[in-house]
Amino acid sequence: MNPGFAKVAPSLIREVNARKKPGDIDLGLGEPVLRPDMGAFERALARVRERGCPYTANAGDEALRDAVARRLETEASQIVITHGSQEALYLGIRVAVDPSEDEVLVVEPAYPAYTRICEAEGIAVRAVGLSPDDGFTPRAQPVLEALTSRTRLVVLSSPCNPTGRVWAPDELARLYAGLPEGCRVLRDEVYHELTFDHARQASAATLRASTLIAGGLSKSHALTGLRIGWLACPADIIASAVRAHQLIATSASTFSQHVALEIIAGEVPSHRAHYAARLPLLAAALARHGLHAVMPEGAFYCMVAIPNGRPSLETALHLLEAHHVVTIPGSAFGQSSEGWLRISWVCEPDVLDEGLARIAAGFRAQIV
Repeated sequence: MNPGFAKVAPSLIREVNARKKPGDIDLGLGEPVLRPDMGAFERALARVRERGCPYTANAGDEALRDAVARRLETEASQIVITHGSQEALYLGIRVAVDPSEDEVLVVEPAYPAYTRICEAEGIAVRAVGLSPDDGFTPRAQPVLEALTSRTRLVVLSSPCNPTGRVWAPDELARLYAGLPEGCRVLRDEVYHELTFDHARQASAATLRASTLIAGGLSKSHALTGLRIGWLACPADIIASAVRAHQLIATSASTFSQHVALEIIAGEVPSHRAHYAARLPLLAAALARHGLHAVMPEGAFYCMVAIPNGRPSLETALHLLEAHHVVTIPGSAFGQSSEGWLRISWVCEPDVLDEGLARIAAGFRAQIV
């Protein structure tokens, strides 16, 4: 048995969500409830009727790679189409570092898969936490101070899951300016299209010579089940990424690639406007129920502070069992977010309001 996979902990997010019962309010999983654009599916199906559904090239459909490359202001030769952005993250980490010599630095709070991929592959990994004292604001300095001579890859997300914070262009520039030679950045940008203040989101192409970018349409276009994503990476490692992808999946789903092409080339709008319109409702509901939270700048998550410093897993389980609302413990995303809960606000406003009311009631009752 591969000992790397044996020691990888199961997903705490899924573990908590699995305890959900009928009637519980789900503020847990980051699963859009909107419906995707069906026109893209219909046009993709017409293409299958005309041309069948054969393999594409291992790296992906040429037209789709070109469309993604234009979006990222890079070359199609530096794009591999993946089985969702999760595979893109896996490929990026796997090919950017030497497990025998290098280490990965993860900026937390962070999506837990970053660390688990490293653990499964036998790659040394450490974390640097952003401070809850200023709302987990992304800052370059603590990341740069955490680098060692072995650090070859820094992994971060923007907008961030779980905080919804966005790396400001000036902070991202400071990070790149301070990186030693040979150290790269893997940016998880699966929520890139769901940034509410576009002035704060750096271009995906920023300093791409030392950047890998994982992206996709799952969150922005409510296509989590389509399993289509991409990895953009520097020319010196793209061939390795394609070879690894070939071994894992041969190629991404042809039909899924057709749908993605129809969305990107057809400029089907993301759901950014929908979530941006709901953001004031979130802020009002949080204030109405007296909850202290970090307001997101992107994505559809929000970090809510737990009063009295109670443990986040204990709190989440009590809220679920006693108040019938699903939340995700901050500890799932790293030590820096212990004492917080992540909520997903994709549901209808009245459902969200009731869920927040239940959280507030649980806090007041001090049974959590």
